[in-house]
Amino acid sequence: MRFGLTARVVAIGASALLALWITLIASFYWSNDLSRTTTQLAPEQLKAISDLVSSIAPSERRLALQALQSSMLDVRLVSTGAVPKDGENLADNADFSPYRLLLGDKLQHIQLKDAENGIRRPRHLVRTARPLEFWIRLNDSQFLVAEARTPFIVTLFGLPAGMGAGLVGTLFACIAFYLLHREIKPLTRLATALDSIDPSGEPVSLPHVRTTTPEISALVRAFDRLQTRLHTMTRSRMALIGGIQHDIRSFATRLRLRLEQLPDDREKERATADIDDMIDLLDNALLTSRAGVGALNEELLDLAALLSAEMADFRSSGLPVTLEMPPSPREIWILADRIALRRVIGNIVDNAVKYGNRAHVTLAVESRYARISIADEGPGFSKEERELLLEPFVRAEPSRARKTGGAGLGLAVARTLLEAQGGTISVENGTRGGLVSIKLPLYIAG
Repeated sequence: MRFGLTARVVAIGASALLALWITLIASFYWSNDLSRTTTQLAPEQLKAISDLVSSIAPSERRLALQALQSSMLDVRLVSTGAVPKDGENLADNADFSPYRLLLGDKLQHIQLKDAENGIRRPRHLVRTARPLEFWIRLNDSQFLVAEARTPFIVTLFGLPAGMGAGLVGTLFACIAFYLLHREIKPLTRLATALDSIDPSGEPVSLPHVRTTTPEISALVRAFDRLQTRLHTMTRSRMALIGGIQHDIRSFATRLRLRLEQLPDDREKERATADIDDMIDLLDNALLTSRAGVGALNEELLDLAALLSAEMADFRSSGLPVTLEMPPSPREIWILADRIALRRVIGNIVDNAVKYGNRAHVTLAVESRYARISIADEGPGFSKEERELLLEPFVRAEPSRARKTGGAGLGLAVARTLLEAQGGTISVENGTRGGLVSIKLPLYIAG
């Protein structure tokens, strides 16, 4: 029979109640001082009883014995001939030396009285389960028999009634807890495996779970199927985007060749600009898709050299761009995708020139990060704009006119590409206008 998690938890709960039951029973016994020392007569108490009875006239002793009777103590008088001749005499046992010390030769016999049903219990348990009889010789021919009775019902093994059920329940609780722990433990390994799943990489082998719990087995199989679907979907999407990009580039190249035949130079320039924007938008979409599934190609880059080359290209194109490097130039190594990083820097510098007239680029090293600050000389950004500019299709210039800017994807694409490489981007106001800051983690060997 295969039990589900619900049945196992219910079993643990029931067993826990049994364990609580035994705890309450044991607490009751201990709080009422029902230990071995109190279920037997204390040596001092037994001596006091024998001295008291001896001091009373034989005709009045039975009245005194009635006063001493209780549920835990039975006292009676017997003649000399009633002293048992057979059976085990515990008077010489080392456990009863305090009794011999106080009563001396008066203590004639100590025996364990059999249970009423005649069942004999294990020897190592009987002293706490079977009542004890003390035979004490009085000053005359009579003997005082004092029986210390067990004040609670005991089981076959000498345990209080209910204690055994509690012990069995506790044992079952421990077993059920172990089984539940064994069934749930694979979930930790499953979670670790799921965290390592990369939709753009190879499928991760999920832990082989040897379990009899149907819910956990079904969960592992479901995650395995989900991983397969994710990888299939990712490969299909990347293949689709790559195919679309290739085909559109082919169409765009053919369209450029046809535009060269247009007689109107103005129309030719506008059409060519539209084609360039379309290709740029497509490249942004492809890079963003690759970043979203962790498919960027990381390589070791010298950020100082890359930034110097990019700024040189901007200046050769006639754009007003300045670059400020650290006082003592050195190699600043990072792990990043070269194409993605160039597109990020290009988008932000291009926006700074378009909306802020000039771009002032500064490279600095801060602890374990490299910071690229790109400042412009424009009007800056309002608080509302700073919170929205990193979202797709949001522009600082509110019109959608092509001549005043792009589609509003530049900063959104930059944020996606940077976050995919462990970097961050922030938009704020500088001393002269807007300021965009990029932070990238440095590569530290070892």
